[in-house]
Amino acid sequence: MAISPQENGAGDQLDEKFSPVLINDRYMVDMNSPIISLDTPSAKAYAVEDQRNQEIPLFALVCTPGLPVRLDIIQKLRRERHTGLMQLISWRVSFWPPINQETIVVIYERPLGGSLIDALKTDSFEITEYDIQATIIEPIFQTIRELSAKNIPHRGIRVENIFFQDKERKEIVLGDCITCPPAFNQPIIYEPVQRAMASPGGRGRGDLSDDLYALGVTIVILIFGKNVIQYKTSLELLEAKIEQGSYAALCGKQRILLSLLELLRGILSDDVLDRWDIEKVDLWIAGKRQTPMQRKASIKSITPYIFMGKEYFNPRILAHAFTLNVKEGADSIKDESLAKWLKKSLDKDDLSQSISALAAAAELQKNQVRGSDDYVVTKASILMDPIGPIRYKGFSFVPDGYGSALAVDLLRRNSMQTGAEILRHRIPEIWYDAPTEELRDDNAFGVQSVFNKMRKLLISDGPGFGIERCLYELNSSLSCQSPLISGQYVININDLLPALDTAANQIDKNLRPLDRHVTAFIAARFKEPIDRHLKKLSEQSDTSFLNSMIYLLAHIQWKLKLDPLFELTKWVGSLLDPAIQTYFSHTTRKEIREALPEVVSQGSLPVLFDLIDNVDKRLKDREDYDNAKIEYAVADEQIKTIETGDLASPEAPIEQGQRIAALTSLVISMI
Repeated sequence: MAISPQENGAGDQLDEKFSPVLINDRYMVDMNSPIISLDTPSAKAYAVEDQRNQEIPLFALVCTPGLPVRLDIIQKLRRERHTGLMQLISWRVSFWPPINQETIVVIYERPLGGSLIDALKTDSFEITEYDIQATIIEPIFQTIRELSAKNIPHRGIRVENIFFQDKERKEIVLGDCITCPPAFNQPIIYEPVQRAMASPGGRGRGDLSDDLYALGVTIVILIFGKNVIQYKTSLELLEAKIEQGSYAALCGKQRILLSLLELLRGILSDDVLDRWDIEKVDLWIAGKRQTPMQRKASIKSITPYIFMGKEYFNPRILAHAFTLNVKEGADSIKDESLAKWLKKSLDKDDLSQSISALAAAAELQKNQVRGSDDYVVTKASILMDPIGPIRYKGFSFVPDGYGSALAVDLLRRNSMQTGAEILRHRIPEIWYDAPTEELRDDNAFGVQSVFNKMRKLLISDGPGFGIERCLYELNSSLSCQSPLISGQYVININDLLPALDTAANQIDKNLRPLDRHVTAFIAARFKEPIDRHLKKLSEQSDTSFLNSMIYLLAHIQWKLKLDPLFELTKWVGSLLDPAIQTYFSHTTRKEIREALPEVVSQGSLPVLFDLIDNVDKRLKDREDYDNAKIEYAVADEQIKTIETGDLASPEAPIEQGQRIAALTSLVISMI
């Protein structure tokens, strides 16, 4: 389920008037003028005025804070105009008053003819299966081809995201594809089965074949309109796609032009190897007839397996049902009847043995993770549906969608516990090790090593590591989620310290600037070797943390050549008394405390660091301390000698004095 504009706060109907927001000193976004027809499921649209050129109408999409955007795609699309794609004009992180925080605002050229879906609803535009090729298919295909050549999957092709660029409604363009994770806003009907089973945030980057599949679904919906086959639930739709194949599930026995039928069978193939590519669609457009590969029959038993009162004939559908009903699913997996059904009804002897072994292991490890219902159901679902997504405790993703799924989970639940468990318990390894004869997504194998890296970062649970580090390593466009700067959209390391400087006057000064999110953000974004100082942050010593904290902050300000940070320097300076106390010399401590106000007033963390942890000052303090210890030891030894030696008795000093006096007299007499 996508995050709605109302859910994120960016789309509330405004009860009060706000002044326009200026973007890049040029574009005035009028938040008092929403454009509902241009909204996306996760972003709200507003009117925009270009102060330099008012001839081109514009509009803005306000992104959901905390939801990863496709920043890498933004950079590519902004540089040049793309055929058949809504033109991206500009973007910027900006403060958005209705939600009282910063977020990304994207400026687009406004389509003059409005949306295709609105035109169809009002009967002001009509399309038939005879003209759909020239009107819809060819323009969108050319856009897909152009984007594919630049390795940019759109992942947002759907009827609701098609617009008319001109008032005459002759030129269509695809709408936004950058303000959310890939396919995040797509209804599951537009997604191939394995991606449709994943949560919206975990559908993965995808590729050309996914865009062609979405185009196929778009064609079906446009052709059949109100007569398109309806399913009561998303689960029914998935079951139909798995059992019948996507083409049959969506088209049924309805009449379709022979030429369109050929195309739809080709691009709606559920087997990625059989799905048509650019070359085959080109041939179809050129009028050259082709025979799409016939869909292989779905694995289906004659005897059903009964689960929660419902009959199941396909192991993929049954596996998905298990993940939706974990307790009951685990009970079924541990019951020998499932293994028997897989063997006798489906002739899946290897799978049957694997399920039996899983049930036996769970019995032996009742009180351990591998014996838990969640683990058992997850592993069984992977074994029974090895090309499906990884599903664990409601966290569902294809492998390359793990990062964005993690960010969405944090946004929705304010927790990443489930995502951390997936790494800690090596859940992805089960998926990669599961035997399968079917082709898996190529992108999945590109991230296999990433899971190993993330797990190492996770188990190093000190500041700068843990699940927070994984979050930022996997989401390069995600802003820092620290509560200290949550109102500011910090996606660049250059903006981190200025954001902390801004926040300094608004928070409790007893808090430290380096919480787990800030530290993890630095570790992921700051391309300098800082591991040694990250390890010191995790030491038990409070002074070790403070010294490493000020070093990191000072090093960032110096390396990035940032302007003075007066409030942040004052904030950090107020926390450093324990570090000052580490000096042995009372005089040195006094000198540092007296110099602190003047140094803080400079707004320079490097200067503050030099005052607190100067190498020469530390060496001299240590040397003086060592010398003082030696002097103390000598004096102490002398005291002990006096206390325990010949001079210890009361008469001893008198006798010793008499001896010295006699000796002195003798010497004088001799002279």
